Amino acid sequence: PDFGLDPESENAARLRALQISGLSSLTPYMMVTNFACGVVAYIAFSSSLNPWASGAWLTGLTILSAVGLISYIQGRGKPKPSFASRRSIVKATGWAGMLALFWAALASYGYPLVPLEKQPILVAIVSGMMGGGVISLYVIPRAMVMWLFSITIGCVGGLIIGGTAENYAILALLVVFALALLKAGTSMAKTYADRSISESEIKEQADTIGILLRDFSENAEDWLWEMDCDGTFTRGGDKLQSSLGTVMPIGDTAEDALIENNSYVVPDRHQRLFNFYWKSQIPFKDLSISAGNGEETRWVHLSGKPVFGPDREFKGFRGVATDMTKAKSDEERIAFLAHNDALTGLVNRSEFLRHMKEKIKYGSPDEHWAVLYLDLDGFKAVNDQHGHPIGDALLSEVGKRLKDTVTEKDVVARLGGDEFAILCNSCGTASSVSGLAENIIQALSAGYSCDGLQLRVGVSIGIVLAPVDGNTTFSLLNNADLALYRAKEEGKGTYRFYEHEMDEIVKERRSLENDLRLAITNNELSVYFQPLISSGDGKTSGFEALARWHHPKRGMVPPSEFVPMAERIGVIAEIGEWVLNQACIEAAGWPNDLTASVNLSPQQFFNTDIVATVRQALENSKLDPKRLELEITEGVFLDNTPEVLDSLKALKAMGISIAMDDFGTGYSSLSYVLKFPFDKLKIDKSFVNSIATDDVARNVFEAIAKLGEMLNLKVTAEGVESKDQAKLLEDMSCTHFQGFYFGKPLPATDLPSYLMQEFKAEIPSEPSISLQVEDTKQAG
Repeated sequence: PDFGLDPESENAARLRALQISGLSSLTPYMMVTNFACGVVAYIAFSSSLNPWASGAWLTGLTILSAVGLISYIQGRGKPKPSFASRRSIVKATGWAGMLALFWAALASYGYPLVPLEKQPILVAIVSGMMGGGVISLYVIPRAMVMWLFSITIGCVGGLIIGGTAENYAILALLVVFALALLKAGTSMAKTYADRSISESEIKEQADTIGILLRDFSENAEDWLWEMDCDGTFTRGGDKLQSSLGTVMPIGDTAEDALIENNSYVVPDRHQRLFNFYWKSQIPFKDLSISAGNGEETRWVHLSGKPVFGPDREFKGFRGVATDMTKAKSDEERIAFLAHNDALTGLVNRSEFLRHMKEKIKYGSPDEHWAVLYLDLDGFKAVNDQHGHPIGDALLSEVGKRLKDTVTEKDVVARLGGDEFAILCNSCGTASSVSGLAENIIQALSAGYSCDGLQLRVGVSIGIVLAPVDGNTTFSLLNNADLALYRAKEEGKGTYRFYEHEMDEIVKERRSLENDLRLAITNNELSVYFQPLISSGDGKTSGFEALARWHHPKRGMVPPSEFVPMAERIGVIAEIGEWVLNQACIEAAGWPNDLTASVNLSPQQFFNTDIVATVRQALENSKLDPKRLELEITEGVFLDNTPEVLDSLKALKAMGISIAMDDFGTGYSSLSYVLKFPFDKLKIDKSFVNSIATDDVARNVFEAIAKLGEMLNLKVTAEGVESKDQAKLLEDMSCTHFQGFYFGKPLPATDLPSYLMQEFKAEIPSEPSISLQVEDTKQAG
């Protein structure tokens, strides 16, 4: 009944709607036919049948026909539904079945009673209703079968009751007729269903194509255009006019229109060429038509071919137009970006190198010129504190100031990040270059106003003189970078000329970097442990793990030298993981009341799965997570703060303590403390060193200590170097101390001796902090 379709599918529902619509269109004819045939049957057989039964039969048939006709009239003005439920098919089938029962009743009741001479009339009426019903109801196979089956059963019953040979002969013919009608009706139903489904799909596709074409015509950069033989656009002219911003003249009046068209002047070369194709009636492709008013130029590409009638008469042109204004703009933008920096508009690195190569290749051997390599001082802090949009605005302003400082002969480039370079063609001597460098430093060091913020940065400059300091782009830029490095080392905000001994310094630095990469493999790194002292009882509460590097030739390399180097060359995460594992292994052998504190680098959060790393270290060492304390600086929050907070929460959920290191020295330390529930604040030693002499430092320290007390945080003072500092810090509610006064960093092999001495120092009965500290120091 659903022709292989899923009854719940849209296609099945759409087919049912078509079946109901097809049946509805035939309803008035069916109802009138039923009534007319009923009247003929009543007149022909009323004298042979019971008059009351005949009257009741005709009345019922009339009522059903009238109700069906009224229902059709009421629904005629309503929109036809696109979908129909299975219930609507059942309802139509039921209606056909009720009508069929009336004709079945006439056949079964009438055949035995009507005279022999009237039986052909009855056979003709019943047979006609069977065929007519099949023709009318084939669109709904269920209703057709119900109609045919009901009437056939009624006829079979009546003919069998008649019992004559003629009746049996009629019965055989009637069955054959019914089967033929069933086959024909089923075939027509299948054909109708297939055609309806195909038409529905075609209509749906046509609607979709229509929507796409309308959307294409309204929004796409391509559109169809047509022109008649008089040069008038019959399609696409409005779009062409809106794209060009003017009317494109065609035909004999084109020459006059070319002179001036409102505020737009159409280039005659393109216009004349189009008119040539139009008059010559030859096809063309990708013809560019442009129009402009001095401020903006619009571009359209036209492709077209002539259209001829049956007798080869010229009908016009038909083709495709493309608005190329955006594409042209994009091409110009791409060409610009190929040679210029998108942010500042200055030339980029590749274009700057091209200028240098041309200067080296085609410049006079006696000509002297200079290259200045610039790096902004303090830009990273501005970018980190205020975000990249403010940083970009600052860089854009720096580019403008550089352009204003140099001459038109000079080439200013942004090489990347906050690095700039100047090819100075107007400076041939060291003194003239020095004057330019001083002007640049003065210009760039002045204040900036970006989005209401008052900002300041400086600049360091490295200078090379060509051809004295190099005769290739690589050597000149490399030597300028060496000079810049020297300027940075000597205080920033200044300039330095390249000197030949700088090469040796760089070679030594690069050698040290390579040695650091191999330090872990060569077992040159070790972990030292500095005591953390509790102010309450003066006892050691734990140790902070600190990396140390013993170079085989240079000896001990200070952490202040190799840690920044490790961050710069990207090995700090590897070193940090190694220190973490070593610290956990050592701490697992300490008394259970001692903790291990380990510093984490921001790169360990950004470049590794820090949670998995810490979990693995704890599993390998069997160390209780509650005995591990991880120290972080606010640098971990400068990028990807949500991800960092998620990692810290996962670490804290494991039972690990989290401490904010160097508190008070950054830009937003307080905001970070409020974002995450730290366990400890470690106050930078710069405050501790000044509390005895600087009232401001002492007030800041005291405020931090009170903040820790309010937030139920431990507070550790770093860099404690005297008894007076320790006493003063204890009075300020500082909970822990760390510094040379209590103990220097010790190798792991010295920790048992240190702990034994502290145990002996606990034997005296008066455990004041000062006595314990002095005893511990003496024992150490």
